[in-house]
Amino acid sequence: MPVRTIVVSNPILSTILLRLRDTNTPREEFCRLMETAGLLLGYEAAGSLPRRIKRVTTPLGAEVSSEIVDSNKVVVLAVLRAALPMVWGMLRILEGASVGFVAATRLEDTRRIEDGGIVFDVSIPYIKTPSISGRTVIVVDPMLATGSTVSRVVSHMISKKAEKLVLISLISTREGIRRVEEVAGDYSVVHYTAAIDPYLDERGFIVPGLGDAGDRCFGE
Repeated sequence: MPVRTIVVSNPILSTILLRLRDTNTPREEFCRLMETAGLLLGYEAAGSLPRRIKRVTTPLGAEVSSEIVDSNKVVVLAVLRAALPMVWGMLRILEGASVGFVAATRLEDTRRIEDGGIVFDVSIPYIKTPSISGRTVIVVDPMLATGSTVSRVVSHMISKKAEKLVLISLISTREGIRRVEEVAGDYSVVHYTAAIDPYLDERGFIVPGLGDAGDRCFGE
């Protein structure tokens, strides 16, 4: 089945995204806005996460129950380094989630055109996660550009028997989504994004985009 992409329509998130796109936004503000964007996108993604019934007793001695997100069955996977602020924001509402990290770098000198799209080889020198099998994995990468990096990460999570995959990106392209679909096959992937931008430049950067999210947050 195709990746189910949900473009989140939220005026607060749209305002944050516009400030992130602004080249004049200072680094400390950029990082703080990325964290808030992660919180908001995590909130939107909650409908795709596992749930359970919890019962509590109020101060008046009455018992009430409600369906809540079972964050103990969730692993949030940060694609280093750009995803870190967004993951910090998500963990504010998914407090019981486990966290994994993957260092992935696209090799710029391997740029080529395949099936009409830009492709890069990707180096993944480090990946560390808690147990994946039977759990929902949220893959967080702010920019889904060519899809070269995210498709490698998604393929790895599928090989580790994740129960379900949720992909969260701030800005995406149709090309990147298509590449994830190619590796996902029949696997269930739900993708939440704040915007789908129109194209990639010759370097594989999203346009209009917001530049390099990692550099703008942590420094070049």
